[in-house]
Amino acid sequence: MASSGDVDVWPGQAPGRHAHVVHAQVIEINRDADWQPPEPRPWRTRTRLAVAALTIALAAGVYFAGIARPDSLDPIFQRVGTAEAMALDGTRAYVSGNNFVRAYELDSGTQLWSRRVVGLATLEVLGGDRLAVATVDVGQRPLVEVLDARTGDVVWQRQTRFVARAADVLVVSGPLSDNRIPLRGLAIADGAPRWTVEMEPTATVAGITGPLSTDQVEVLPGHLRVRDLTSGRIVVDVPEPATAASATVVGETALVVDPAGMITAHDAGDGRFLWRQPSPVIGIFSAFGDCGRYICHINDRGTVALDRVTGRRAWKADKRYLSVPVDEQHMFVAGTFEGFHGPDTAVADPRNGQVRAETAPWRALGVIDGSELLVWRYDGPQRQLIGLFDALTGHTRVIGRAEDWATPPTCVTSPRHVLCANTFDFAVWPR
Repeated sequence: MASSGDVDVWPGQAPGRHAHVVHAQVIEINRDADWQPPEPRPWRTRTRLAVAALTIALAAGVYFAGIARPDSLDPIFQRVGTAEAMALDGTRAYVSGNNFVRAYELDSGTQLWSRRVVGLATLEVLGGDRLAVATVDVGQRPLVEVLDARTGDVVWQRQTRFVARAADVLVVSGPLSDNRIPLRGLAIADGAPRWTVEMEPTATVAGITGPLSTDQVEVLPGHLRVRDLTSGRIVVDVPEPATAASATVVGETALVVDPAGMITAHDAGDGRFLWRQPSPVIGIFSAFGDCGRYICHINDRGTVALDRVTGRRAWKADKRYLSVPVDEQHMFVAGTFEGFHGPDTAVADPRNGQVRAETAPWRALGVIDGSELLVWRYDGPQRQLIGLFDALTGHTRVIGRAEDWATPPTCVTSPRHVLCANTFDFAVWPR
């Protein structure tokens, strides 16, 4: 693995539709050339030990004083029930399981309402006291309902499939009509149609991008397009001669891979062509990840970091890393394809791929919030501790303890709370 010795500005991307500007200041300190530090006087052994002990005590005091430790590790509330899907907002917790969606008050755990649903549900907090519930029953009939989050009453519903949320619009699709895919934008407030378009069946949706996550990148034979999901309009349409075997969006870069393994990169903001390079390694598995200033190509033989602007290889790691950048010197990496909830999760340096910190003995739970990763570990045979591992400091802050939990939980977070579920119950802790 080669280390990076150059001085770069991260992310090092040429200006595009969503360009970022980085400003820097340099402060120079002039020192008198004739000045010399005084000669140190030798200390006695007992004095040195006393000073060392005092320094350690002061450092520990400063460190622990900076951590907001909870008065108790007990949850705010714990309830029996299956949690197949969960969501949080500022005042309520939402849990879906056994064909019901229930809402609980976060401060007390009081159940506010319960609503029956048919099939597996996914939950999306919309803000403004609105909750979207998308279900697909055994007959594959999708339904989208927007509920009043305070009461559980239905504000509006449509027999359609949930795609994404874009600002104050819910994007839905289907069913197929005359070999075309209808895509619709519905107002979150009342379900009124904002726009309707028909996507070509040959279009490959690469992903959602943009600062507000409202741009959808689509690849068609001969074209790469960017669609504004708040209006449904095509805002970028540029030539793309490659036939897409696959397409994906990594940060602000759209990547198209053709059947021969050639990778073409475009700026996802304005569609500008960036580079075209052969795949570093051809194998059974191939994917791309966000490594901050670089794009990580994950393949059968490890991870190769490619420069976003030129496509040139920057470094290689032996492990196949999923990645989420934190800043120009830290990123979370996971050595499994399932996500950030395994024992092989660490913090790496995006500049060279070298591991900077390990989470062990804590195990990752797959929830990343800013620079923090939700983690857990056993605290006895049937007891677990829940904590937040900080990528910048390498320290874990314990926030809760769960009793009678023997398997890894699933969790969601908000700025103030953590909601976790085990096999037969779920609980909420303050952050």
